[in-house]
Amino acid sequence: MHKIAEIRKMTIWKSILLFSIPSIYFILITNNLIPYLVKEFNVHPALGWFIGGYLVFVPLFILALILYRREGNELRIDLILKRLRIKRLSKNDWKWTIASSTLILTATGLIMFTSKVLSESFGLRGLETTPSFMEFQVLQGYEKYYLLIWIPMFFFNIVGEEILWRGYILPRQELQHGDYSWVINSVLWLVFHVCFGLDLIILLIPILIVVPFVAYKTKNTSIGILTHGILNGPMFVLVSLGLIK
Repeated sequence: MHKIAEIRKMTIWKSILLFSIPSIYFILITNNLIPYLVKEFNVHPALGWFIGGYLVFVPLFILALILYRREGNELRIDLILKRLRIKRLSKNDWKWTIASSTLILTATGLIMFTSKVLSESFGLRGLETTPSFMEFQVLQGYEKYYLLIWIPMFFFNIVGEEILWRGYILPRQELQHGDYSWVINSVLWLVFHVCFGLDLIILLIPILIVVPFVAYKTKNTSIGILTHGILNGPMFVLVSLGLIK
């Protein structure tokens, strides 16, 4: 009978290492490569982001599988899904998904509303919702076909992050840190988004807190994948097509 290898505890230092290296790499891609492609090769900013995204998120996806294999596990789909806690959603899981998505959208909306009120009432600078490396005009004409390039990148973005952060790392953090594991996971996930800048990090606080918490409570990475995808994907498409601003 095939089974997954014993899951071992992960020290705080190893957690920091596994989040920090991709975070530094992400900063290098967004601060150097993407601007270089746009400026020197006249690459469309959206396409530049997609290229950078592939270079960041595909390695995350592969790293999760490499780390899984290094635990001594066989490369079998059923074992991979079991170890990374990718499960079918039960009725209760769907409730968690709906509740978490609603909470994140509500909290994010409240942050944006508060920012607007403070800006209009006290002259404070409003929060920028887009980092510099993702700023581009609404896709026009043939540019809309860039979204076909975005779709696989989006898959690796959402799935790559979730199977590494929540599928592989979180179970090991739980053995080491117990009830505080999701907090550590959340803080380190925030670090991964440092390249987005302070404004966007503030807007991302709800999802950065809720997704790790729900993954910890349900022990189901699929909820994180679905919630993360629901909140990121449709919004990006609507903004790209100019349907919302």
